[in-house]
Amino acid sequence: MAKFGVTEEQIMSQRLDDNYVALMKYSIDRARMYYDRARRGVPMLAPYSRLPVQASLDCYALILDRIEENGYDNLTKRAYATKWEKLAMIPFSWYRTQDMYKSLPLPWDEPPAEKKSDAAERK
Repeated sequence: MAKFGVTEEQIMSQRLDDNYVALMKYSIDRARMYYDRARRGVPMLAPYSRLPVQASLDCYALILDRIEENGYDNLTKRAYATKWEKLAMIPFSWYRTQDMYKSLPLPWDEPPAEKKSDAAERK
């Protein structure tokens, strides 16, 4: 928070400004980086654990999208996925846990980001 000039008082008084928006953009980018790392690990889990982990990643990613849609205002607006959105997401989450997803990803999915060491090995 200090890095962005955001104070506890500002948060408690629900004041949204450019500093807070910058903090939220940074935090969302960081969360997406961790989600991407976690997504690469889902195939390493026991098969019965893959769907709940993937569904959680997908649901929390949607919440990040909602924060952005709300203009990064999570102080006065609630960012959430509805029950129906979560239910509708399950088949896609399940598909992402299947082996065929590696060769036939969903059209709107970006491939998982590579580790820097992986990209360097190919150069």
